[in-house]
Amino acid sequence: MVSQQLWFFLREDMSISQFTQVPLTLSEVRKIDLTFGYCLSATKSPGSVHDYTFHIHSASMAAAVQLLSDESIIATYNIYCQRDPVVTIIIRKAGDPSPNTSRSASHDNSLAERRKVSASRGLLVPELFIQPTVRHVSGSMDINTLEPIDDKTALVTMHCDDETFTFTKDYLLGWIDSQLADFRDITKIKVQQIGPEGETRVIQLTEEIWQRCLIRGQWREVFGHIWDNFVRRRCEREAALDQIMEAVPGFGQACLDFVHDLKTYGTNKDSRNRLEGTGHEFYIGQPYFDKATQDQLLRLPATNGDTLESLLRSWALKCQDSTVCASHDFAPIFEFMLGVKWDIPATKATAEVRRSTGGLRLPGTQGKVKGLAKKGSKFLKNTIGRRGGKK
Repeated sequence: MVSQQLWFFLREDMSISQFTQVPLTLSEVRKIDLTFGYCLSATKSPGSVHDYTFHIHSASMAAAVQLLSDESIIATYNIYCQRDPVVTIIIRKAGDPSPNTSRSASHDNSLAERRKVSASRGLLVPELFIQPTVRHVSGSMDINTLEPIDDKTALVTMHCDDETFTFTKDYLLGWIDSQLADFRDITKIKVQQIGPEGETRVIQLTEEIWQRCLIRGQWREVFGHIWDNFVRRRCEREAALDQIMEAVPGFGQACLDFVHDLKTYGTNKDSRNRLEGTGHEFYIGQPYFDKATQDQLLRLPATNGDTLESLLRSWALKCQDSTVCASHDFAPIFEFMLGVKWDIPATKATAEVRRSTGGLRLPGTQGKVKGLAKKGSKFLKNTIGRRGGKK
């Protein structure tokens, strides 16, 4: 986290050159209850929060991200903005276009003011890149009809590595929903399509794709809710893991050993014996985790209001007519939930690398939201993963 970080709360209008902009230091932000209501109060904006849209932007973000709830302010900041020198909250009327696609009449003046205030502290304000108008021309084929996609009223277009990928909204949502049903990280979902020459093409829905292509444009509300839920639940989960890390010595290494044994269940007798020796239906027990830790892990926030326990039970029910494989069925779930990834060439588990430590704690964010404010996760940093799981 940048100790000298500056925040700007900017309310702008598309048609007039007047704007309201309030700068706060990070220490001042820590003392407030950061909500949409506060953003309106600070900028003396009339009306209610329903009359406006709220976006957050900093140098680490591919685009300004629309915030859908008070909790998402803290969650998005803690995941993306902690190491950036300047954070801007952009407030526009609900009917106005996104700041990613259109500059307001006051843009130049408000940017000059932000840069003047920031320069006095040796900080640099990033420019927000205006996204060009998307042209839905890719020659992609509808995977159902095998005909070129030409229904512009239902298209989603993405650009990656000088290639253009076009999908129908329903096809893309169906693909995302199917991957969420299998408990996949939405930034690691890979979507297939048929190219103009009949070839199969694949695009991964990375964080940049979500920010630049999916949570903007005509379908931003549809995909925005998926993104908002993902960010908030990930922040809650990582805060919970951080608390376990602080309370349980060796927890990080235990997670790596646990995932290692799941991945090698079918090929390593010792791994199989350790897992089956837990006596737990999902293998969450000794020698990896004691009973208290087991209970905390089962309560970890998953997606759509689920917990790890309900997620696992749903998965078990889904697979009740087939054999459940520890390596292929359970391991990906625990990799996602524990922030562990499997290094295939090295055949070992490693910790997911995160870009931030610590988090923004704010008054008035108790209970569930208090977890959001603590993104931390020493758990998700180099504190774990030095040995990389059992050999």
